[in-house]
Amino acid sequence: MLLTFGLFISSCSKEDSSPIASGYPKNVTIVYKVISTSVASASITYKNETAGMTTLADVTLPFTKSFVRTVNKNDDASLGFSLNQAGPIKLEILVDGSSVKTQDFNTGTGAMVYLFQ
Repeated sequence: MLLTFGLFISSCSKEDSSPIASGYPKNVTIVYKVISTSVASASITYKNETAGMTTLADVTLPFTKSFVRTVNKNDDASLGFSLNQAGPIKLEILVDGSSVKTQDFNTGTGAMVYLFQ
């Protein structure tokens, strides 16, 4: 009985770590949105299509960036901003058309991260 239990546990752990079981790696469409009702522009930083970081200075708001990226489990999508003054600003990350992370800020800087599970 102990041997059967050990084989069961072993087979379960192998199944959970396989790419087929977890669905990774996979291609996803990531959309970043930066919106404000009173701020005209911001510096924006985001994780791009190659998983590197892109920083854009003095971007006119609202801002939207969309691309396809291959992700693995525990990869992330990140979006941040900085302003010369404080003001209301909203960040949103969409994955395959669904909003997965949204946050409102009233400060001069902010960032958020979505982790692929």
